[in-house]
Amino acid sequence: MKLTHEAPRSQGAANAIKRAKQLVSISYAPKKPLPILNKIFNDDGKPQYYRSYAVPGFPLKGIVYSSVRRVEKIVGYNISPETYITALSNPNSVIYNRRIVRDKQGVHAYYGIVCSCFLSYVLQLPYKQRCAGFLRDPAMQKLTISDFDELRLCDAIMDPKHVAIITDIERDENGKVQYISVSESCMPFSRETRFSREGFKAYWLDDPLHDYGFYRYARLDDITYTPTPFAPLEGESADGANINRTLMPDFGNKANYTLGKDPVELSVFDPAFDTVAVTDPDGKTENYPVRDGKVILQPEKTGFYTACCVRGEEKSDAVEWCVTELSFTTDKASYRPGETVKIRYSNPAGDPLVGWQYIRVDNEAWTESGYFFDMGSEGEFTVPMTEVLADTELFLAARNAYGCYISARIPVKRED
Repeated sequence: MKLTHEAPRSQGAANAIKRAKQLVSISYAPKKPLPILNKIFNDDGKPQYYRSYAVPGFPLKGIVYSSVRRVEKIVGYNISPETYITALSNPNSVIYNRRIVRDKQGVHAYYGIVCSCFLSYVLQLPYKQRCAGFLRDPAMQKLTISDFDELRLCDAIMDPKHVAIITDIERDENGKVQYISVSESCMPFSRETRFSREGFKAYWLDDPLHDYGFYRYARLDDITYTPTPFAPLEGESADGANINRTLMPDFGNKANYTLGKDPVELSVFDPAFDTVAVTDPDGKTENYPVRDGKVILQPEKTGFYTACCVRGEEKSDAVEWCVTELSFTTDKASYRPGETVKIRYSNPAGDPLVGWQYIRVDNEAWTESGYFFDMGSEGEFTVPMTEVLADTELFLAARNAYGCYISARIPVKRED
């Protein structure tokens, strides 16, 4: 039987597939035990989740699964492939040394991705969307599929608990679908899986724990793609994927730190260097002594920083990071159900706003959210009051050259 891979119907569809392949094919080997999550099933078919570790040195593929709601460090949005890979290359980074453990959460690693964020990134939404949010998104058109032959590349598979996307379809000489490849974020790593026609039905449509439907994204043709040497696809170059082995920030290279919250910890791995020179956003350079192999900074300015190790006239390669400060206010402290929340925001960096998010205080679960395609760095807008009965907080997200970053969280109380 001769099989033909279906061609993307537009450059946007081809770009979406490339974005998915970045997340499932990115390769690395951890320097220390890497926090991961696993899912197993009991005799009755119910899943159980347990935290584990990937062993150092073993080659891995795909972004680690972790619902990083507490810290909002989503790979693809807040964390770039460069930041992810350079953090994994630093044995003193947060991904090894700030494990997140909380009951009833699919979370362990400090950086990670989940299924809804995976699909959000592949479809190039300005900021991530929840699974339930996708089902209500007017840009997601629900399909009535009577036969798998009607499926197309980049059709999404969704229910309120999980989302995935079709990234390859193989047809026989008669145009009949024989194999379907699905890309998704799942435990423990993002993956692309090739299913036979029968296997696809058994796994996706006959699963008693889910009620999947098929959806088509209306803005698929608008999706763009930018190669990165830190996650090169077939035919792309890894040239430029330089990792500084002398000096490493704990968040990884080109990461965002929050002003007044996140100290910047620089690890020096060459004992020949005893000083680190740091250049602030105003161009002022200050030298800091290395103590126990580290320099720990408390930046007092927002903006972009660089640092390098120095010894006399000798300098190491530089590392970079940014310090951010995004603030907003609400018009009231509490709201009745059905009211709108008026938000006034200001970003001194001039970076555009990309989204807003409610989060529960008790379990840090994402609830209602929204995103913006064209929003400036200062202004007003309204969002609906959350329908969640538990205590919630609201935060905003903006984007700069290193990725998305968030504001402080403001409590939003309900009036019963």
